[in-house]
Amino acid sequence: MKAVRLLEYGGQLVFDDVPKPTISRDEILVKISSTAVNHLDLVKASGAARQILPIDLPWIPGHEYSGVVEEIGSDVAVWATGDAVFGANGVGGAYAEYLAVKPAAIARKPSNLSFEDAASVPVAAQTAWQGIFTHGHLEKGQTILIHGGAGAVGAYAVQLASHAGATVIATASGTDAAYLNSLGASRVIDHRSEQFEKVLQEKVDVVFDLIGGETQKRSFLVLKEGGRLISATQPVSQEETARYRVSGEMMRLAPSGDVLGKIARLLEEGTIRPDVATVYALQDVDQAWTDIAGNLPGFHGISPGGPGAARHSSHGKIVLRVAASEDEIRLRALELYLARGAQPGSEMEDWLQAERELVAVKLAR
Repeated sequence: MKAVRLLEYGGQLVFDDVPKPTISRDEILVKISSTAVNHLDLVKASGAARQILPIDLPWIPGHEYSGVVEEIGSDVAVWATGDAVFGANGVGGAYAEYLAVKPAAIARKPSNLSFEDAASVPVAAQTAWQGIFTHGHLEKGQTILIHGGAGAVGAYAVQLASHAGATVIATASGTDAAYLNSLGASRVIDHRSEQFEKVLQEKVDVVFDLIGGETQKRSFLVLKEGGRLISATQPVSQEETARYRVSGEMMRLAPSGDVLGKIARLLEEGTIRPDVATVYALQDVDQAWTDIAGNLPGFHGISPGGPGAARHSSHGKIVLRVAASEDEIRLRALELYLARGAQPGSEMEDWLQAERELVAVKLAR
């Protein structure tokens, strides 16, 4: 199969042939349709955080994906060949045509999303969910301050918190105010022209920190006593939490098919929505990484001023399309339909229904 690999820390990405994964009895083989680019991919590849985020070289990046169940292990009962799924993991591997996964880490792809849109969801949306609910214990009627609201995680946090009935305040660039208001933020504080701790009139119940540094230190000033500071970027000072009589912790994503299933239902209802900025072919991964490196100067040896860096918007995910041409995917859909007992002489409506049922193996446009 084709895959993108990193052979050494800080090295070039290589697009080449590697063995197709074999699955164990409790695994599923997913034929990847799309995968998304995350800052985590670049951080791991650079080697800058190898002490806490080690990888086994050669390494295939890609922590989230959408695709179709190609094969199931003998102990797997819930899934069937042809099911459309999406998911995330903590080790990577999705910059490839196939990926072996555990059933507990995937969920059914929302029927109203394309594979490209679905691939952009699992890491950011689950990080937001676990940050504000699992760790932050956000409840209806409370107030949450989200730092970095216009980023991929922040945008989901704004939507999820608003849907939960919380008052949502976000820090971001002033140019993103309209975008965040449309997602459910009641107030957007321009971090370039205002200091949130000086303009907030009332303290908040939860701070979800996606920025770190001085922003995190100043966040203690706006937390109610007994409030919670959840960081996705760096450890939280326990000295400061004791001083201000609040709680605080750094979270790390724990991919969960159950959580992703809840997110999928919200996506199908239209309660929350994904945001994809750009879609590249898998073989154009170098350009995709150059685009995203604009927010991570120095990582993977890519200059933020390099070609394409300015084209990436301040919000929305970059997605890599892994699947082949639409003609090949339509052929695969036909093969699966025939395998399920259809006859070549069926009426046209039968073929149309096959495409509807097996949307998982089509490129949704």
